[in-house]
Amino acid sequence: MPVLMRNYFIKILMICTLVTLMQCAGSKTAYFQQEQLPGLIDSLYQADQATLLIQPSDSAAVAYQRVIRSNFPAIEKIFRQFGFPGYALAGRKTSEQYFLLVQHSDFNPEFQLKVLKSMKKEVLKQNASGQNFAFLTDRVEINFGRPQIYGTQVIMGRNTQIKPCVDPNKLNERRHSIGLPTIEEYLEKCNEVFFMLNPNEKKD
Repeated sequence: MPVLMRNYFIKILMICTLVTLMQCAGSKTAYFQQEQLPGLIDSLYQADQATLLIQPSDSAAVAYQRVIRSNFPAIEKIFRQFGFPGYALAGRKTSEQYFLLVQHSDFNPEFQLKVLKSMKKEVLKQNASGQNFAFLTDRVEINFGRPQIYGTQVIMGRNTQIKPCVDPNKLNERRHSIGLPTIEEYLEKCNEVFFMLNPNEKKD
Protein backbone atom coordinates (compact mmCIF):
# COMPACT_ATOMS: atom_id res chain seq x y z
CA MET A 1 0.00 0.00 0.00
CA PRO A 2 1.45 3.43 -0.91
CA VAL A 3 2.66 5.50 2.05
CA LEU A 4 0.21 8.36 1.39
CA MET A 5 -2.82 6.07 1.30
CA ARG A 6 -1.62 4.18 4.38
CA ASN A 7 -1.26 7.45 6.30
CA TYR A 8 -4.82 8.45 5.46
CA PHE A 9 -6.16 5.08 6.58
CA ILE A 10 -4.24 5.42 9.84
CA LYS A 11 -5.68 8.91 10.35
CA ILE A 12 -9.22 7.69 9.73
CA LEU A 13 -8.73 4.74 12.08
CA MET A 14 -7.46 7.03 14.83
CA ILE A 15 -10.37 9.45 14.49
CA CYS A 16 -12.94 6.64 14.30
CA THR A 17 -11.42 5.23 17.48
CA LEU A 18 -11.78 8.65 19.11
CA VAL A 19 -15.42 8.82 18.04
CA THR A 20 -16.05 5.33 19.42
CA LEU A 21 -14.50 6.29 22.75
CA MET A 22 -16.68 9.40 22.91
CA GLN A 23 -19.74 7.31 22.17
CA CYS A 24 -18.88 4.86 24.94
CA ALA A 25 -18.27 7.73 27.36
CA GLY A 26 -21.54 9.38 26.30
CA SER A 27 -24.07 6.99 27.77
CA LYS A 28 -27.80 7.67 27.69
CA THR A 29 -27.54 9.61 30.94
CA ALA A 30 -24.46 11.64 29.96
CA TYR A 31 -24.49 14.91 28.05
CA PHE A 32 -22.05 16.91 25.98
CA GLN A 33 -21.10 20.28 27.40
CA GLN A 34 -21.55 23.29 25.14
CA GLU A 35 -17.85 24.11 25.34
CA GLN A 36 -17.06 20.62 24.00
CA LEU A 37 -18.89 21.19 20.73
CA PRO A 38 -16.14 22.92 18.67
CA GLY A 39 -13.56 20.21 19.39
CA LEU A 40 -16.02 17.34 19.05
CA ILE A 41 -17.59 18.52 15.81
CA ASP A 42 -14.17 19.37 14.34
CA SER A 43 -12.98 15.81 15.05
CA LEU A 44 -16.02 14.38 13.27
CA TYR A 45 -15.54 16.80 10.39
CA GLN A 46 -11.84 15.97 9.98
CA ALA A 47 -12.64 12.26 9.84
CA ASP A 48 -15.25 12.94 7.16
CA GLN A 49 -12.93 15.08 5.05
CA ALA A 50 -9.92 12.78 5.36
CA THR A 51 -11.59 10.30 3.02
CA LEU A 52 -11.54 12.76 0.11
CA LEU A 53 -7.85 12.36 -0.58
CA ILE A 54 -7.66 8.56 -0.47
CA GLN A 55 -6.69 6.85 -3.70
CA PRO A 56 -7.93 4.79 -5.47
CA SER A 57 -11.45 6.21 -5.46
CA ASP A 58 -13.13 2.90 -4.64
CA SER A 59 -11.08 2.73 -1.44
CA ALA A 60 -12.13 6.29 -0.64
CA ALA A 61 -15.80 5.37 -1.11
CA VAL A 62 -15.53 2.44 1.31
CA ALA A 63 -13.71 4.58 3.89
CA TYR A 64 -16.27 7.38 3.48
CA GLN A 65 -19.23 5.08 4.13
CA ARG A 66 -17.49 3.68 7.21
CA VAL A 67 -16.69 7.12 8.60
CA ILE A 68 -20.11 8.71 8.10
CA ARG A 69 -21.70 5.81 9.95
CA SER A 70 -19.13 5.94 12.73
CA ASN A 71 -19.78 9.66 13.06
CA PHE A 72 -23.55 9.43 13.09
CA PRO A 73 -24.30 8.48 16.73
CA ALA A 74 -22.41 11.56 17.97
CA ILE A 75 -24.03 13.78 15.29
CA GLU A 76 -27.47 12.57 16.31
CA LYS A 77 -26.76 12.98 20.02
CA ILE A 78 -25.61 16.58 19.51
CA PHE A 79 -28.89 17.33 17.72
CA ARG A 80 -31.02 15.68 20.40
CA GLN A 81 -29.33 17.80 23.03
CA PHE A 82 -28.86 21.16 21.28
CA GLY A 83 -30.95 21.17 18.11
CA PHE A 84 -29.10 22.62 15.14
CA PRO A 85 -26.00 24.37 16.57
CA GLY A 86 -26.21 27.93 15.30
CA TYR A 87 -23.54 30.61 15.40
CA ALA A 88 -24.50 31.84 18.87
CA LEU A 89 -24.20 28.37 20.37
CA ALA A 90 -21.06 27.05 18.73
CA GLY A 91 -19.55 29.69 16.42
CA ARG A 92 -19.75 30.02 12.64
CA LYS A 93 -17.05 27.46 11.81
CA THR A 94 -18.49 24.76 14.06
CA SER A 95 -22.05 25.43 12.85
CA GLU A 96 -21.00 25.05 9.22
CA GLN A 97 -19.01 21.90 9.95
CA TYR A 98 -22.07 20.38 11.64
CA PHE A 99 -24.19 21.21 8.59
CA LEU A 100 -21.79 19.27 6.36
CA LEU A 101 -21.89 16.24 8.66
CA VAL A 102 -25.69 16.22 8.42
CA GLN A 103 -25.50 16.78 4.65
CA HIS A 104 -23.44 13.61 4.36
CA SER A 105 -25.85 11.50 6.46
CA ASP A 106 -27.76 10.41 3.37
CA PHE A 107 -28.49 6.96 4.79
CA ASN A 108 -30.92 8.65 7.22
CA PRO A 109 -33.00 11.25 5.33
CA GLU A 110 -35.56 11.37 8.15
CA PHE A 111 -32.84 12.70 10.44
CA GLN A 112 -31.72 15.19 7.78
CA LEU A 113 -35.31 16.48 7.59
CA LYS A 114 -35.50 16.95 11.36
CA VAL A 115 -32.27 18.94 11.31
CA LEU A 116 -33.48 20.98 8.33
CA LYS A 117 -36.57 22.11 10.26
CA SER A 118 -34.44 23.12 13.23
CA MET A 119 -31.90 24.83 10.98
CA LYS A 120 -34.65 26.89 9.31
CA LYS A 121 -35.47 28.50 12.66
CA GLU A 122 -31.83 29.51 13.08
CA VAL A 123 -31.60 30.87 9.50
CA LEU A 124 -34.65 33.06 10.11
CA LYS A 125 -32.82 34.49 13.14
CA GLN A 126 -29.69 34.98 10.99
CA ASN A 127 -28.01 32.47 13.28
CA ALA A 128 -27.11 29.96 10.53
CA SER A 129 -26.13 29.99 6.86
CA GLY A 130 -28.93 30.46 4.35
CA GLN A 131 -26.75 29.01 1.61
CA ASN A 132 -26.13 25.86 3.63
CA PHE A 133 -29.86 25.68 4.33
CA ALA A 134 -30.44 25.63 0.56
CA PHE A 135 -27.97 22.77 0.11
CA LEU A 136 -29.59 20.69 2.85
CA THR A 137 -33.08 21.49 1.53
CA ASP A 138 -32.14 20.14 -1.88
CA ARG A 139 -30.41 17.11 -0.39
CA VAL A 140 -33.53 16.21 1.57
CA GLU A 141 -35.80 16.67 -1.46
CA ILE A 142 -33.58 14.46 -3.64
CA ASN A 143 -33.27 11.81 -0.91
CA PHE A 144 -37.05 11.62 -0.66
CA GLY A 145 -37.37 11.24 -4.42
CA ARG A 146 -38.62 14.76 -5.11
CA PRO A 147 -37.20 17.48 -7.41
CA GLN A 148 -34.90 19.94 -5.69
CA ILE A 149 -35.57 23.65 -5.23
CA TYR A 150 -32.26 25.53 -5.46
CA GLY A 151 -30.31 23.39 -7.95
CA THR A 152 -27.43 22.61 -5.61
CA GLN A 153 -27.41 18.86 -6.24
CA VAL A 154 -25.66 17.85 -9.44
CA ILE A 155 -24.21 14.94 -11.36
CA MET A 156 -20.60 16.04 -11.55
CA GLY A 157 -18.61 15.29 -14.67
CA ARG A 158 -16.91 16.88 -17.65
CA ASN A 159 -20.17 18.72 -18.25
CA THR A 160 -21.88 18.81 -14.85
CA GLN A 161 -25.67 18.38 -14.95
CA ILE A 162 -28.32 19.51 -12.45
CA LYS A 163 -30.44 16.83 -10.85
CA PRO A 164 -34.24 17.26 -11.34
CA CYS A 165 -35.41 20.69 -10.20
CA VAL A 166 -38.80 22.39 -9.82
CA ASP A 167 -39.60 25.24 -12.22
CA PRO A 168 -36.13 25.61 -13.82
CA ASN A 169 -37.09 28.92 -15.42
CA LYS A 170 -37.20 30.56 -11.98
CA LEU A 171 -34.21 28.73 -10.57
CA ASN A 172 -31.87 31.75 -10.55
CA GLU A 173 -34.53 33.82 -8.79
CA ARG A 174 -34.71 31.28 -5.98
CA ARG A 175 -30.93 31.03 -5.81
CA HIS A 176 -30.58 34.81 -5.63
CA SER A 177 -33.15 34.99 -2.81
CA ILE A 178 -30.95 32.88 -0.56
CA GLY A 179 -27.56 34.26 -1.59
CA LEU A 180 -26.38 31.63 -4.08
CA PRO A 181 -24.62 32.48 -7.36
CA THR A 182 -26.37 31.87 -10.67
CA ILE A 183 -26.74 28.28 -11.77
CA GLU A 184 -24.43 28.99 -14.73
CA GLU A 185 -21.66 30.16 -12.39
CA TYR A 186 -22.25 27.21 -10.07
CA LEU A 187 -22.03 24.62 -12.85
CA GLU A 188 -18.83 26.20 -14.14
CA LYS A 189 -17.33 25.91 -10.67
CA CYS A 190 -18.46 22.28 -10.42
CA ASN A 191 -16.69 21.53 -13.71
CA GLU A 192 -13.50 23.12 -12.37
CA VAL A 193 -13.68 20.95 -9.25
CA PHE A 194 -14.23 17.84 -11.38
CA PHE A 195 -11.09 18.45 -13.43
CA MET A 196 -9.12 19.28 -10.28
CA LEU A 197 -10.14 15.95 -8.72
CA ASN A 198 -9.59 14.07 -11.98
CA PRO A 199 -6.33 15.46 -13.40
CA ASN A 200 -6.16 12.72 -16.05
CA GLU A 201 -9.36 13.96 -17.65
CA LYS A 202 -8.85 16.38 -20.51
CA LYS A 203 -11.08 19.38 -21.13
CA ASP A 204 -12.88 19.53 -24.46
